[in-house]
Amino acid sequence: MNEYKLLIHILECCEESGNRHDHVRFDVDHKLLEELYDRYGLQPSIDELKKIVDRCYSREWLEHAYLGSGRHNGLKLTKKGMGVATSKRKSEELRKNRLLPKKISDYIEDHKGLFLLLGSVIAIAGLIISILKMGSDNG
Repeated sequence: MNEYKLLIHILECCEESGNRHDHVRFDVDHKLLEELYDRYGLQPSIDELKKIVDRCYSREWLEHAYLGSGRHNGLKLTKKGMGVATSKRKSEELRKNRLLPKKISDYIEDHKGLFLLLGSVIAIAGLIISILKMGSDNG
């Protein structure tokens, strides 16, 4: 579970109910946990969810809809948070719908350190084999 999943969840709740982002309120409670499980199959703890909300709040992605509701209650999505959620959701959709050559290219790019290590190991193994061959040819 990360901040983006929470923001996307709230955005989708807004869209499903036909409400603007500043009219949808939520609390960090068991109801939210159930919604996240139903939508994404995620099971964060209440404490983990509170930490995620704190990070979102510090980045101004969430704000309190009204005073006196407590630190993790009466929250709503900000315009900035809505933009982040929309952008992240779009990038996830694009990432899922890539063609196979693009997926392979991205995999190689993401794991280039591993490929570099593998290439180095192969080169060293080839060097060792050639040295051993030369030694056995001379002897």
